[in-house]
Amino acid sequence: MNDISIRQLKIINTLIKCQSAVKAAQELKISPSAISYSLNQLKKQMGQELFVRTRSGLKPNEHALALQKKFEEISQLSSIKNEFVIATYSLIEMLLAEHIHLGSDALMHFTTMATCPEERLRKLKHREVDIDIGGKLPDDRAIVSRRFVRSETCILTAADHPRIQQNFTLEDWLENEHLSWQRGVGSLRGMVDKVDVHLMTGRKIAWTSPNLLALAWHCSASEYVMIMPKMFIPFLQARFPLKAHTPPPALEMTFECYLHYHRAMEENINALNLDKISTALNAL
Repeated sequence: MNDISIRQLKIINTLIKCQSAVKAAQELKISPSAISYSLNQLKKQMGQELFVRTRSGLKPNEHALALQKKFEEISQLSSIKNEFVIATYSLIEMLLAEHIHLGSDALMHFTTMATCPEERLRKLKHREVDIDIGGKLPDDRAIVSRRFVRSETCILTAADHPRIQQNFTLEDWLENEHLSWQRGVGSLRGMVDKVDVHLMTGRKIAWTSPNLLALAWHCSASEYVMIMPKMFIPFLQARFPLKAHTPPPALEMTFECYLHYHRAMEENINALNLDKISTALNAL
């Protein structure tokens, strides 16, 4: 039961009260297919059914009632009324934390972003994730997509790197080992469209990770180099001994990050004033 999310518990609680997947979907502002998907996921997690279909509607069994009790216990311990599940990069999460100011009736729950675009879309469509901020996803009629932040990139090294001088060169790029940021294909294309593919594929990769913050720390304590969006530099240099280098012309790239959410969430998302936050982040 520990692996079951608050979102899943809320769906079970609403289903018990409404006795209908259609009515529960209307109250939760999600699609009936999202309800069915959640029930199937819970069945796999628990190894058993939770409801019995009858002529008068869905009837919960003892397992569903136990989950409802768990939801009620959590609700009593918290005044949370609005929960937003956000999938994004670690540094975007930290910058959002500095700019989002919500009342005590809201919870921002950050979760690890899937690297596969299809998986990210699936989570948005089934409302496992409310907001996805990352590389651009394929067009989908159910999903709103708009650019959130745009930044030029730089080359990041430790502040006291023993070999790299003031001006970062192509020789520095080719001779040093790299830290590689694992991310979705949409982000990768946004960064390397104008760069010779051999300069990217020919790198000597020493370490890869989806966690940009961890990579920045590793970079500050080693002789590795890495690509970094400029917008993150002030935040990182305030915490780690790092130096940002202007890339040579052949390595000039742009980082773009997109905001995605389900169209049914339009009113809720607008209430967060994310456009204002986007403007603030783009000014960094």
